[in-house]
Amino acid sequence: MRRIITTAFLLLLIGTLSVQAQRSDQQEKRKELKERIEKRGGQKGQMRRGQEPMLAKLDLNEDQKEQIKGIMLEGKQESLPLENQLREKRARLRTLSSGDTYDVSALNKVADEMGDLQVSIQKIHIAKKGEIRALLNDEQKIKFDTMPERTQKMKRQALVRKRR
Repeated sequence: MRRIITTAFLLLLIGTLSVQAQRSDQQEKRKELKERIEKRGGQKGQMRRGQEPMLAKLDLNEDQKEQIKGIMLEGKQESLPLENQLREKRARLRTLSSGDTYDVSALNKVADEMGDLQVSIQKIHIAKKGEIRALLNDEQKIKFDTMPERTQKMKRQALVRKRR
């Protein structure tokens, strides 16, 4: 009887120590994550967006900053309605593909329309990128041209997240 109680006590003690060790590991991981986030200069949920990171890397003067902000605003105003239409087409594609009837020709038509919208959006981005590039000096153009596209960054970030 004494052995059973002693064995049960030891098993309970080992289980408790195991749980405590796992908790401390999780706390260490959280602490490391917070430190990495602070080093990057932001919150976990807040990605640095917009033109601020780009403007900081290019060493622009105030006039250039204002002109670039105006160009980017124009580009967003032009592309936003197209992006909204694209979202509507994606929803329509999901609706068509999940219904009782699977109409391939209707799906193809929506896919073609989505492709046209994506091309239009890309053309706007290319035009605005050219306008921005025209404002830069030679050194800034080199930095600007070597900056990875936003989509490339997002793809790399997605790959990193998958590996974890």
